[in-house]
Amino acid sequence: MGVIYQAHDPVIDRKVAIKLIRADLLSGEDHADYLARFQQEAQAAGRCMHPNIVALYDCAVHQGNPFLAMEYVEGASLAQVLAQSGRLSLSQAVAVIDQVLSALDYAHGLGVVHRDVKPANIMLMADGRVKMTDFGIARLDSSELTQRDSVLGTPSYMSPEQCRGEVVDARSDLFSAGVVLYEALSGERPFAGRNFTEVAVRLIHEPPPDIRSKWADIPAGLADVIDRALAKQPTDRFTSAEAMAGALRQSMGAAPHMDQTIVAPHIPKPAGSFAPATLDTLARRLAQHVGPIAQHLVRTAARQATTLDQLCETLAAEIEQPEERAQFRREVLTTQTDVAGQTTVSIPPAQVQNAERELTQYLGPIARILVRRALSSAHSVEEFRQILASHIEHDADRNAFLARWRS
Repeated sequence: MGVIYQAHDPVIDRKVAIKLIRADLLSGEDHADYLARFQQEAQAAGRCMHPNIVALYDCAVHQGNPFLAMEYVEGASLAQVLAQSGRLSLSQAVAVIDQVLSALDYAHGLGVVHRDVKPANIMLMADGRVKMTDFGIARLDSSELTQRDSVLGTPSYMSPEQCRGEVVDARSDLFSAGVVLYEALSGERPFAGRNFTEVAVRLIHEPPPDIRSKWADIPAGLADVIDRALAKQPTDRFTSAEAMAGALRQSMGAAPHMDQTIVAPHIPKPAGSFAPATLDTLARRLAQHVGPIAQHLVRTAARQATTLDQLCETLAAEIEQPEERAQFRREVLTTQTDVAGQTTVSIPPAQVQNAERELTQYLGPIARILVRRALSSAHSVEEFRQILASHIEHDADRNAFLARWRS
């Protein structure tokens, strides 16, 4: 849906995070709805000034794309930490969720429901503090947006009512927090599945596996907190984030102002390993727009980038003119060389743009990323077509996409 940059605020002399939202891929009603949702994020985040919530400094539009200037958080997401360590200790998991609940309680008091509580949106800092981010689909009580927004979120962490597309309230966030706590303790999601439908069926109809079967030494009180948070009916859950936090502390025998366990995430950043042929190709293409300095820019960016997409976006930012920047992106997109040095299928830029435009109608801005991935893995035009079509859920839509491609 967009790109996040680390940037520097020269006026206040501080690091900031710039969240640039891609609005240019949508048109008509979708475009207006997208900008309305961006405005909603800014309103929600701007109202939430709390130590456990990433602060919003400013919002504006740049070359037609809306952006947020936000607090820069030095740390790692809970998703990264769990991917590295598998799970947290009892004290670490409780300390993290306790702070998450503090942030949610504050937001709920302002009428803001986050609606996408998940490990990727929970940042852990080296000093033990937790910061919640991405209120991008938060729903204000006074929102006028259509109800189709109500199913936005990440399936494995949705509440049953959110999966059904019903109006949600603060108790939906408590269910999601319970899912995160379960995963942090066990290393597994309580409602896993191969696709949205399978996850939704389990969320709505099946109880989660007993956490005690995965961690026998878990305190009974803590298991009870999880069970209540994951109740199918909102009325059976905790009445507030504060109530859930109190029960959580009590289950661990902690005082109301429990000392927070230090969670010191260390996620080593892998150095980008790009084949020389890849860098030479990029340097030649970039030199057409910036001159001989291209070689230096490519070498510098390659030391920082961890993916080819990230590297290409960094280099594109060095091109001053928007038209030339767009041309560079198209050139790189159609003849990418992967990190192993193997050249991917070459497809005329017009066909790539057409495929991206058609796929966007079904999947939204994520289509651009999927097109990039397909170009890096396909070995023929037909395989490229089929890879893209596989992302479209309904048969009729998939066949229509393939038919339009042929035409």
